[in-house]
Amino acid sequence: MDRIVSKVRDFIIRHALIEQGDRVLLSLSAGKDSMLMFHILNLLRQELGFMMGVFHLNHQTRGAESDRDEEHLIRLAREHDFPIHIERYDFSANRIRGLSFEEHARAVRYERAEKISAGHGYNKIATAHTRNDHIETILMRIFTGTGIYGLRGIQARRDKIIRPLLALTSDEVYGYLTGLNISWLEDSSNTAISYPRNFIRHNLLPLARTRFSAADESIQSLSELAGDALLVLEELITQQYPSLYEFSDGDLYIEAGVLMRSEPLFSYAVTAGMRKYFNYHANRKMIGEIYAKYRTRRANIKLYRDNAIRADKVYATGRSRLKISEALPLGPDPAEWEYCIDVRDFHGARLCLEEIGISVAVEIVDYAYFEKFVKNNGYIFISMEKNIKSLYIRNRRKGDRMRTEQGMKKIKDLLIEKKLDNDRKERVPLLVADSEVIACMPGLLFDIPNRVSVDFLVDKNAGKVLSVCKN
Repeated sequence: MDRIVSKVRDFIIRHALIEQGDRVLLSLSAGKDSMLMFHILNLLRQELGFMMGVFHLNHQTRGAESDRDEEHLIRLAREHDFPIHIERYDFSANRIRGLSFEEHARAVRYERAEKISAGHGYNKIATAHTRNDHIETILMRIFTGTGIYGLRGIQARRDKIIRPLLALTSDEVYGYLTGLNISWLEDSSNTAISYPRNFIRHNLLPLARTRFSAADESIQSLSELAGDALLVLEELITQQYPSLYEFSDGDLYIEAGVLMRSEPLFSYAVTAGMRKYFNYHANRKMIGEIYAKYRTRRANIKLYRDNAIRADKVYATGRSRLKISEALPLGPDPAEWEYCIDVRDFHGARLCLEEIGISVAVEIVDYAYFEKFVKNNGYIFISMEKNIKSLYIRNRRKGDRMRTEQGMKKIKDLLIEKKLDNDRKERVPLLVADSEVIACMPGLLFDIPNRVSVDFLVDKNAGKVLSVCKN
């Protein structure tokens, strides 16, 4: 067995990344790392006993070059008789305020891959990150601000995401591909040093290596030491405070009172909780602000909020606790907004709801699709049997009502039943047909059930079903 193939195989086995019977979705570009991952996993597929498919997100930012990459991957998958899943997303037309292109692209890529894996039975998603990506990530985090957790860099496995190439360097990837005459396509944007990662890759690291020959090995060692330290800290916290965290109905409650004697202890425990339950990476300034406000004698106060998370001091059952919950993006204009869906000759649409910071897909589906996803709060299904002339998504207006099993009810009351605070209630989108509210859709923002008008509920006789889901 080739040395590089053997190195990847041993890494996969040592970290239990792929097991017999797995269905692995390869998230690929047409670049060097992706082509090597496709080639090696295809070689190891029978030995390790797994099945694989290919996913590609066309960013639509490089014109013909983006389409060229997509066509290359389609040909590659078909030549080897693998299923191929292509998604397109126009990042230029769907920019989200406060997110860099890299952050936005990464979020959409993982979101689309997760959706495809869930819909097609893949239990693992493989990305082609290498050791060089790992080193660059650690440096980028140091320069932009990170803690001990960020120093770990890219992990071999996170939930269903696996990185089988982390043991390889870029030089090893290049040598293997050229040695076997395996082709790849270059992404012209990879040379643009306006992107932080490219600046580190092309300018900073090469310069550091000329002076410090063991730079990569030293950064790798730092990463491993940080990982070991985190394991020790987590074990000590769990032993000392076994009831520190309570996660209920999407909110995290922390017994912060026992942590107040030490700000570093408070900082670590709160940061770890945010990371574990919300995949949120807090900075030092933010945690310091929460700590200072929590120390006051006041109860039931807002401590912090940004466009992703909020922290409150709440008092109940005779004690104060720190409550962490998801927050919607800050600052949507309270003015009315709406997005029209053209129902004439309708085949599907994707809408970017900028005011609440999400994108949605709207499409016609069959009853089998409805049955598959009806219990998923991220989906809303509407019977389209009625002759609807206009359809749009908008925010709530004063006096909005919807027909329920108990008769007409105010949307405001339906949202109060969901125990949403005022900020969240104001941002819940509604689906409106002609002038009638037919769906209240908090599930697009929070993991709670949606409500559909009784006049538009889907049953087995529905010949035409409209699906709205978070994109």
